[in-house]
Amino acid sequence: MHSQCFAISAKVKRNSSYVDKMITLEREVGKLLFQFKNVGKRFGITPVFREMNFALERGTFSILTGQSGSGKTTFFRMLCGLERPNQGEIVFLGRRLTQHSAVHLKNIGFIFQNPRGLLDKDVYYNLALPLMIDGASKAEIDKRVMEWGSILGLRPRLKSLCRELSGGEIQKVEFARALIRRPRLILADEPTAHLDPLQADLLMDVLWDHYKDGATVFISTHHPPKFHHPSILRYHLDSCQIRQLSPTEIGMSGFKGDRQLKMQEDAGLFDTEGTGQ
Repeated sequence: MHSQCFAISAKVKRNSSYVDKMITLEREVGKLLFQFKNVGKRFGITPVFREMNFALERGTFSILTGQSGSGKTTFFRMLCGLERPNQGEIVFLGRRLTQHSAVHLKNIGFIFQNPRGLLDKDVYYNLALPLMIDGASKAEIDKRVMEWGSILGLRPRLKSLCRELSGGEIQKVEFARALIRRPRLILADEPTAHLDPLQADLLMDVLWDHYKDGATVFISTHHPPKFHHPSILRYHLDSCQIRQLSPTEIGMSGFKGDRQLKMQEDAGLFDTEGTGQ
């Protein structure tokens, strides 16, 4: 059989002209978005990760759980390039993450645990900003801003300054701004942290809809979706490593959260060896 591959076309500027640069990835990395290769991370003398190996495939919906302070936010900051490992390397689409241009990263929607809205700008501006940067038309910007305003209940607040919003409303602004470009990869660190259960379920449903439309979704959360689906991959961060949970572990944890999962581990109710990536 012919070797399967896919190509990403990126325009790079060279000698004041643009040429197409084709980045061809062989079959063995064609399905992989991210790879962590023997990654170590520490703050001072405190280790966060030790020789961690992890791979995230395209077209998956993945949930990462872990105790507070286990390193979930640090992990997502490394995925975004905001933190660098002390050892090992992080590979994105077959190349080191640091080698990618902003053109590639525009296809990623980042949702941070602590909202980063422009507080002195109104909600409309905050939502429209990514599209303004992309050079979208006024009509297209209006259409998408109104669409997301309706989805998340923000239309009555479009003219309000972000500093006038509640924490939950700012979180929804952050959420909408990350998705308004229709990214193919969504990385969300505790995207429902500031929301009540009803609003949290709404945002999880939106993420699930994006996954069904072909996007890859990877989130950390203490609020797993209420729906159960065999295609959802569950991971747990503990003892400086990320491991994939087995169907037995998922069933025993009952989607109840990290505290119950930790109690079951401590009680020896299931074997934690050999289930990691």
